[in-house]
Amino acid sequence: AWPPSRCPFHLTRLYTLAAVQGSASAQGKLGLCYALGTGVAHDLAEAARYFSLAAEQGLASSQFWSGHMSECGNGAKRDQDEAVRMYRAAAAQGNVLALVQLGICLEKGRGVEQDGVEAAARYAEASAASAIGGDAARIFAHGAYHIERVDGQSEPSAPSSFYAQVGVRELGLAARLGHKGALKKLVTVSSRREVASVCCMGCGATRALMECAKCHVAKFCDRECQTGNWQAHKQSCRQWRPTDGG
Repeated sequence: AWPPSRCPFHLTRLYTLAAVQGSASAQGKLGLCYALGTGVAHDLAEAARYFSLAAEQGLASSQFWSGHMSECGNGAKRDQDEAVRMYRAAAAQGNVLALVQLGICLEKGRGVEQDGVEAAARYAEASAASAIGGDAARIFAHGAYHIERVDGQSEPSAPSSFYAQVGVRELGLAARLGHKGALKKLVTVSSRREVASVCCMGCGATRALMECAKCHVAKFCDRECQTGNWQAHKQSCRQWRPTDGG
């Protein structure tokens, strides 16, 4: 049995009581509980609502997650402009995840005018902050944990799809921050059909996905993500290609 201090059901009750009283920290933690189905039923709409409440109070981690939900359309209306606004707010407070994701938006021109110079500056800022705080290792650990929770079904459940996209995104962010094991992990993850079929294998996005023209399984949001992820994808791509006359 779980000790009361660690029981997820007990903790979510405490978070709910504090969230109702306006605690931004509790609202952010409750948002994660709903997003991951920890101690409560998986509910992305509730997750997005609590992330938004905490973000309005200036909690950087929830501003990042609120941006993520808006960008991917998870539990909230897909809104790239709102996603960038949230990423900028979190990045201004030094949130490493938001700095990298803002850099990606700037690099690709998603919800903001394309600006390679500012994108490079945000990546550099994120790398510097990560080197001080050890964030690359933490982000990698989180990504690996989320990937492990994907259930392996041929038709992934809603929680599994969410774990897949978050896991891929975090592993990609860790790789950009220089984590040596992140790219190797992405190669392994790319071989899992239930992951590769639900989100962009380059950045974890779920918007405007296109199938790999060769295997018709792996998804990518644009050619840059596909070419950048080719080393990770090429082995599984060969395995998944339809056989002639099959």
